[in-house]
Amino acid sequence: MIHIEKSTAVPVILVTKGELETSSLCNLYSDNPEGYSNGTVKFTMNNAVFGHESVKSQLIAEQHGKCCFCESDFRATSFGDVEHYRPKGGYKKTSEDRQLNRPGYYWLAYNWENLFFSCEVCNRREKKNYFPIIHEMNRAVNHTHDILVEQPLLLHPSLDYPEKHIRFNQHVPVALDERGKVSIEGYGLGREELNRIRERHYWAVMHSLILAKYDPISMSEELKNELCEELKQPWSLLELAIFNAKKMVQNAAKSDQPFANMVRSNFPELSKSR
Repeated sequence: MIHIEKSTAVPVILVTKGELETSSLCNLYSDNPEGYSNGTVKFTMNNAVFGHESVKSQLIAEQHGKCCFCESDFRATSFGDVEHYRPKGGYKKTSEDRQLNRPGYYWLAYNWENLFFSCEVCNRREKKNYFPIIHEMNRAVNHTHDILVEQPLLLHPSLDYPEKHIRFNQHVPVALDERGKVSIEGYGLGREELNRIRERHYWAVMHSLILAKYDPISMSEELKNELCEELKQPWSLLELAIFNAKKMVQNAAKSDQPFANMVRSNFPELSKSR
C-alpha cells in the first residue's frame, strides 16, 4: 500500500448526478432518521453513478491499474471494484461485529475522495464494511456530522502516507504503529496468497539487481564466456536478460509498479530512480 496522488478533476457524473443522488439521500434520512438509523429502512444506492465507467477508468488510470490496498495488478483475471473507503450502507466497528451499524456513510456514496479502485479480494473478502475509529464517540453517524474529527484506524490511500505506517521484511508486511497493524489486518495485506505473489516479485527484483551489475558493453569476451558457461545459456539470451534486469531495477520502486512499498522497503537504493 502506497500513497495515491488523486486528481482534483472529479468525474463529471459525480458532480452532476452524484450530487443530486447525495441530496436525495440526505433528504430521505432527514425525513426518517430513526428508521434509517435502526435499519428498518435502508437506502438504495445508484451503482450506475459511482460505478460508472468514467469513474472507474479514471481511478484505474490514477492508480496505475493497481489495487489501492494490496498494490497488485489483477486486471488480467478480474474486473475489480469501485471501493468506498467509508462504507456507504453500514459499517462494522470491529472485525468481530456480526451485524452492520446503520445507516452508514450514505452521504459519501458519490464522493470522489471516498472512492478507489480495489481488487475484489481486498474489498469483498477482507475489508468489506469494516471501519474502526479511535474514539467511537467521534463517529459521524449522519450527514450533519463532521468526518474530520473521526480519526480512522484504517489508512486512507490518498490522505495518508501508508509507507509511514507499513513497511516490509522481505515480502511480509510489518506494522510500524497501530494504524499500520489495523490496516494490515483490515485490508488482508498479510494473507498467504498475497505473500506468495510478493515473494516471487521480491526475488525477481533481487535477481535483477545481481544481473544488472553486468555491463555488456564493457565486459570482456572472457567474462562473457565465463558467464555463459556458469549459467548454461548463450550470450544472446544473457545479454537480453541483463538488459531486462536493468530495466526492472530502474523502474521497480516507481509508483506505477506492483508492490512498490515492498520494493522501497527492501531496496531503498532503488528509490533514487523514482
